[in-house]
Amino acid sequence: MQQDRSLGRSSWLEVSRPRAALTHLGMSATVVGAACALIFVLWYPHPYFLAAGAWQVLRVLIGVDLVLGPLLTAIVFKPGKRGLKFDLAVIALVQVAAFVYGVTTIYAGRPYFTVFAVDRFYVLARGDIVRDELDRHEREDWLRKTVRGPLLVAAERPSDPAAAQRLLDETVFSGKPDIERRPDYWTPYAKGAAQVAARARPLAELKLARPQAAAAIGALPTHLGIPEERLGFLPLIARNRDLSFIVDLTSGAPLEVLDVDPWLDDVASGARRQPAGQP
Repeated sequence: MQQDRSLGRSSWLEVSRPRAALTHLGMSATVVGAACALIFVLWYPHPYFLAAGAWQVLRVLIGVDLVLGPLLTAIVFKPGKRGLKFDLAVIALVQVAAFVYGVTTIYAGRPYFTVFAVDRFYVLARGDIVRDELDRHEREDWLRKTVRGPLLVAAERPSDPAAAQRLLDETVFSGKPDIERRPDYWTPYAKGAAQVAARARPLAELKLARPQAAAAIGALPTHLGIPEERLGFLPLIARNRDLSFIVDLTSGAPLEVLDVDPWLDDVASGARRQPAGQP
C-alpha cells in the first residue's frame, strides 16, 4: 500500500515528454496571461504601454517564462531519468526569477502621474518625482492615485518673483528638476484646466498634419460626442514616444490620448524633450 502511494506521488514524472512540455506551457501561459492582464488593464492602459517602453522588459518575461521554460522541459524531460526533479527545479527557479524581475520592474516604471506643465503633458513614473516633495504631499486627497492609469495633475510656476527666481536658480545652477517633477509646484488639475484650454491647438491642425492618422482623428467627435471645433490637443511626453493628448478647448477637460505624433513644426520638434519651463 505504501509503495502504491509513492508511485502515485511521482506519477507526474512518468508522463511523456510532449505532455510534460505542453503541461508546462499551459501553466506558464496561465501565469503570464494573468500578469499581462494586470499590466495592460490597470498599470499601462492603452496607449501607455508602448509609450512608456514597457515592452522591452515584458518580452524578457515572456521569452523566459513562456518560451524558454517549456522548451527546456521538452529537452531535459525523460521519464525515470536520474536527477529529473533537480533539472525541473532549476528551470522553475529561472522562470520565477525572470517573472519576479519583470513584474517588479514593470510595476515600478508604470505611468503614475500625468502632469501638465506650461504647454505640454508629461507621463512620469513614481521614481521620476522628487521623493521628499512627494512624501510631503502624498497624503493630500488630490494626490491619491486611481487604481487604473496615471493620476492627472497640473504644475504651476510661482507668481511671486522671489520664488520664481529661487526655482530658476535651483533648476539651472543646482540641477534640480523643473516643475513637472516637483509636487511642491503641483495643483489639482481642475485649477490648471483653463491654461490647458488656452495652450491647446485645434484638432483640425493635427488631422491636416497627420493624414495617415486622419481616420482615427476624424472619428473623435463622434466617439466623444463633442464637435471637432471644441477639440484640441497638446503633446504628451512619455519615455518611449510622444502622444497627442486630446482636451476640450472650452474647459480644458481631458478627453482622450491618441498614439499620434503631436509635433507639427520644426520649432516644436526641436523642443520635444526640452523641459517646458526652460528657454
